[in-house]
Amino acid sequence: MMTQVSYHSSLIAGFADLAEQTRRSVVHLHGAGRGSGTGVVWQPGGVVLTNDHVVAGAGGALRAQTLDGRDLPVTVKARSQNLDLAVLHIPANDLPPVPVGDSTRLRVGELVFAIGHPWGQPWVVTAGIVSGLGEAETRSGQRIAFIRSDVRLAPGNSGGPLLNARGRVIGINAMVFGGDLSVAIASHIVEQWLNSVQGQRMRLGVGVQPSPLPAGLLNGRSHGLLVVRIEPGSPAERAGVMVGDLLLHADTVSLERPEDLRTALQRAAGAAVRLRLLRAGNIRVIDAPLNRAPQEQ
Repeated sequence: MMTQVSYHSSLIAGFADLAEQTRRSVVHLHGAGRGSGTGVVWQPGGVVLTNDHVVAGAGGALRAQTLDGRDLPVTVKARSQNLDLAVLHIPANDLPPVPVGDSTRLRVGELVFAIGHPWGQPWVVTAGIVSGLGEAETRSGQRIAFIRSDVRLAPGNSGGPLLNARGRVIGINAMVFGGDLSVAIASHIVEQWLNSVQGQRMRLGVGVQPSPLPAGLLNGRSHGLLVVRIEPGSPAERAGVMVGDLLLHADTVSLERPEDLRTALQRAAGAAVRLRLLRAGNIRVIDAPLNRAPQEQ
């Protein structure tokens, strides 16, 4: 009995520590108007993500308040009404970014929690589970992934992070649906959009060329991508990819042309890509963490 109580106490303390640590990466956004919302530090150097409707509703000069009490000016760098996303910059290099999780591998029933400012109450933490996963069509006809959860949200939570049990952000909270279910924009959609507006691409660090597959290996499919070069110190080298490997899939993307690999990296959640490959006649699965390629590349 004592062991069970000790286990639960450690689990609760662990979540409390995680929430306290993550709150330092969340800012309170407010402006001259009545609007108020939440932003999450996404990248070092004061790069903050939020909802576009938070920016639109702030009215006038937007400000960001940090957990330690600073009140900072905000510069809007890019907006998308279509995706309801905005990227901001604040002059604070010491705010830690929240690690980005892979929302493409999220499962219904997983524990999640949110941090925000409901009705202006600062840095409130609420918890729940993932209730559903799906897609919605934007105004432009684009279909994007969303996460539905029973985490309690209210006005002021918009733009804040939805986090998994490891403290990784897997969505940006956007709205309440049906009065009791919250909707978040999946983190891999956020990463794709942010990469596009920053002119960046995800980097694996391999040189590849199309190569025939052994007859009958994959139900009539004829080609994969042969790894002919690996950049020193690259994500591919660190993950254990080898020259001579034949790449078959990156996440759910079938790899037959070099363009397929670029597409898969652009769709990646920004944390890692799962590679399915053929090596010495055996199929292997390797998770390769990614990083961003410099813009000049």
